[in-house]
Amino acid sequence: MSDITESARYLLEHAHYTEDLALWTAIGAQASGPILDLGCAAGRLAIALADVGCEVIALDADPRMLDALAINAAAAGVAARIHPVCDDMRKFVLGIPVALAIASMNTLQVLLRPEDQLECLGQVHTALVPDGEFWFDLAVPDIGDVMNSLGTVRAGDVYEDPATGVRLVHSFWYDWVDPISQNAQFTHRVDEIAVDGASSSYFREHQVHLFAPVELGHLLARSGFEVVQSWGDFAGAPLEAGADRQVYRCRVQA
Repeated sequence: MSDITESARYLLEHAHYTEDLALWTAIGAQASGPILDLGCAAGRLAIALADVGCEVIALDADPRMLDALAINAAAAGVAARIHPVCDDMRKFVLGIPVALAIASMNTLQVLLRPEDQLECLGQVHTALVPDGEFWFDLAVPDIGDVMNSLGTVRAGDVYEDPATGVRLVHSFWYDWVDPISQNAQFTHRVDEIAVDGASSSYFREHQVHLFAPVELGHLLARSGFEVVQSWGDFAGAPLEAGADRQVYRCRVQA
């Protein structure tokens, strides 16, 4: 069995995913004042932003995630620049307005109902200064593909921790999908393999909303945002058929 603590293991589970961090740290470095990391979890993004000198308000509704964030931020030497807030991202209130909010790595997909989505976007709008910006990314949905592959195991990334030699093998499968609501559940499996060959398997079930681009445009407009840019990846490729990601730069409407 792996001897990695739960907090470190959660962060390690996401260590393979770094393709977005160059964009987020670049825009974060240009922001004035603290940055809101919406749905910060164990600190993957918050720690990366703090590492380049940003002050980060790290918001998550799960106190266990914030406990993990505190441990991980201390280990990275950036705890003084990260300010945790335990609150629901549909109802949070910050003490100060921020110029930049980021919701990375599909965070908004946990909002399953239109009323939850609008409530969250409204809170982000309220938290931003005039002309403040909200950046986020989401997967590009293919409901038909999901429906046709229910239960089929899909291989994910394989990552080896350079510090410990522990290897993480990712896979996932969809359990169900509702094509009307565009909600789905998938199971994420991570097999941790230690250097001595001992292995442990971890399973996390996630219920998500699969956002279509046209749907997002409607929700953002209703929430007082204008879409300044929309990309199909983190390098600025067009958001068109075949894109892997939806990346949005939104601004508070005047």
